Amino acid sequence: MTPRRLFKLSIAYPLEAIAVALCHYGLKTISLDRSSDVGGAVLRTLGPLYRPLQGLALSNLAKAFPEKSLTEHQEIAYWMWDNLGRIVAEYSHLDTFASMQDSSRVAVIGAEHVEAAREDGLPGLFLAAHYANWEIAALSVIKRNLPLTQIYKAANNPFVNYMVRRAQRHVTRALIPKSATGAKHLLRAMSQQAHIMMMVDQRMDNGIAIPFFGRPAMTASAIGRLALRYQCPLIPTQVIRFKGTSQFEVRFFKPLDLPQHGTMEERLRALMTDVNHCIETWVRERPDLWLWIHSRWGKEPC
Repeated sequence: MTPRRLFKLSIAYPLEAIAVALCHYGLKTISLDRSSDVGGAVLRTLGPLYRPLQGLALSNLAKAFPEKSLTEHQEIAYWMWDNLGRIVAEYSHLDTFASMQDSSRVAVIGAEHVEAAREDGLPGLFLAAHYANWEIAALSVIKRNLPLTQIYKAANNPFVNYMVRRAQRHVTRALIPKSATGAKHLLRAMSQQAHIMMMVDQRMDNGIAIPFFGRPAMTASAIGRLALRYQCPLIPTQVIRFKGTSQFEVRFFKPLDLPQHGTMEERLRALMTDVNHCIETWVRERPDLWLWIHSRWGKEPC
C-alpha cells in the first residue's frame, strides 16, 4: 500500500466520514423541508466559490447553450448548486419519503407504464439521469409494487460509501455496483426478470460516442445492449423538482422503440442516440436540475 493510500484510509477518509455523519444526523433532527432549505442555501452559497467545479459547470454550460450569456450560465449554475445541496440534505430523510404517500410530496404521471412493466412477464429497464433527486424516481417505481434493482457507482471513501448505501436501503436493498462483478450480477438479475434502473448521463471512456447537445459524448451503452438482448421495455423516467422545495413530479414515458433492423452495433447506436436525445430534452427543459459539474465531454475544446 502506498503512503498516499495509507494516509487516505487511516486519516483523510475517516475524518471526511465523521464530517458527513455529523451533517447527516444533524439534518435528521430537523424537518425534511428545513433540511432541504439548509442544504440548498449552503451549496448555492459555497459551490460557486469552488473554482474548479464552478469553472467546469460554466464550461459545460457554454458547450450546451452557446446562445446564452455568461450571466445566464451563472444563473443556471447557481440553481444547480441549490438542487445538489437539497439532494444531499434529502438523503437524511429518504425514510420519510419512503413512508409517505406519493400525493403528499410527489405527483406521478405515466404510472400506467410501470404497471404494464409489472404485468408483462419480461425483465425491464428504467432510464434515469443525475437530474433533480433521482432517488425519488426509484421510490416511485417501488411504490407501485414493482421491485427494483439500482446500479450505483461506489464512492471513493469506503466509509462514506457505507453511509450512502445505508441511506439508500430506505429506497431499495437491491443494489448492484458498477464493476466486473456487478456486471455478472446484472446479467443474472435480468435473466430472472428483474427490473433495473440505470443512470447513463455521465461520461464513460470505454463507451460509444453518441451525440449529446450536438457534440460526441462517450456514453455507457449497457442499458441499450440489455434492452436489445432481452427485447424488454426501456422506460425513460424524469423527475422534476418544483423550484426551491422538496416537492416533485415524476414522469414515466412510453418505452423507447427498439430498432429491429441492421447489425447489433447499428441498432445499439440508434437506440443510444434516442437515449441521449431523451436526456438532452429533459436538460433543456430544466437545466438547473442537471449535474453540470461532471466532465461529460471530456477535454474537448469549446
